[in-house]
Amino acid sequence: MQSRAIVFRGDGTWEERSFPVPDPQPGGAILRVEATGLCHSDVHQFHGGAGTPRGATFPVVPGHEIVGRIDRISLEARAEWGVDEGDRVAVRTIAITPAGIRAYGLDFAVEGDRGLHGGYAEYLELVPGSMVHRLRDDISAAECTVFESLSSAVTWVEPVRAGDVVVVEGPGHMGLATVVAARAAGAGTVIVTGLAADRLRLDAALAVGADHVVDVEAADPVVRVAELTDGAMADVVVDAASGNPVTVKVGMEMVRRGGTVVVAGFKDRPLDGFDVDAIPMRQITLRPGAGLDTARAVELVNSGAVPTATMLGDVFGFADFDEAFALLERRRPGRDTVRAALEIS
Repeated sequence: MQSRAIVFRGDGTWEERSFPVPDPQPGGAILRVEATGLCHSDVHQFHGGAGTPRGATFPVVPGHEIVGRIDRISLEARAEWGVDEGDRVAVRTIAITPAGIRAYGLDFAVEGDRGLHGGYAEYLELVPGSMVHRLRDDISAAECTVFESLSSAVTWVEPVRAGDVVVVEGPGHMGLATVVAARAAGAGTVIVTGLAADRLRLDAALAVGADHVVDVEAADPVVRVAELTDGAMADVVVDAASGNPVTVKVGMEMVRRGGTVVVAGFKDRPLDGFDVDAIPMRQITLRPGAGLDTARAVELVNSGAVPTATMLGDVFGFADFDEAFALLERRRPGRDTVRAALEIS
C-alpha cells in the first residue's frame, strides 16, 4: 500500500511523493490521517526555518496538528494507549522515542522510502514513545484539529486565576485558542488586540469568547486597556503575535504591577529599546510560551467546551494544498481566514 505525502525541501518549494505504508513497529501503530491543521510555523519551515531547537530537518513531511483513525496497531501500543483500530485520535506532537525527543512533522527527516512522520500525508507512522488521545466522533476531523493549538494555549494561561483580566496579543489561530483556554481557566475579562487587517480574526475572537477587541492601528492598546479596566490594567498578557517583537514591549505596558507577561509568539528580530528595568521596578513576571498539554486540550474538545466550528476556518482537499498554503501565508488579497486545514480522507 502506498501513501501520498507532501514533502518540504527547505527552500520554499515542495513536491508530492509516494511512500510505502510500513507495518507498525512494536509499540507503534499506523494512522490513517483524516485532517491536519496548518500552522504559521509551517510557513517558517517551508522557507527553510528550523522547526525545533535542534535545527532544521529536510526533506520532511510536515504537519503537526494531526487527527486520524488507527489503521493498524501493535499489541504493546494498544495496551499503552488504550485505543484500538478504528478509533479517532489526536496525535501528541512530541514523541519520547528510544532515540530521544522527536516532533511529528518537524524533525523526522525523509530517509529513503521512509518518511511518513507528518500530517501532510494520507498515512502516518506512529513510532514507539508516541502518545495519542481518543477524540469525539460527532464533529468533523477538521474541527478536531484545533486540539493542537489548544494544547499549547492551555499551558500559556497557567498564570490565569478566576476573575483575572487577560489580554491576548494577536488574533491568529493561536490567539483564538488562547481566548478559549483563558475562559476555561476562569478569566473574568478577555481583551484581544490586533491590526486593522485582522478584522475577520478580531470578529472571530469575539465569537469564541473575548469581551473586547482592540485595533491597535485605530487606538492605543495601552490606553484602551486602561479604559476597559478602570486603570487596573491586565493581570496576565499573553503575547501570541508572531513577527514584530514590539508586542513584548506593549504587553509589559498593558500588564499591572506584579502581573505576568507570557511571551509565546516567535519574533523575526531582536527588540530595540527593551526596558529591562521595568521587570524589577514593576515586578513583572516574564514567562515563556512553552509547554504542551494535549490531554487537557482533548478533554476540553471532547467536553464540548471548545467552539470548534467557529475556530475551524477554511478546509481544503489534499489536491488544493497550494491554495491552502497561499491563504496561510496571506497571499490572497481581499481574502483572509482564521485558520486553514487539510482534509485528507
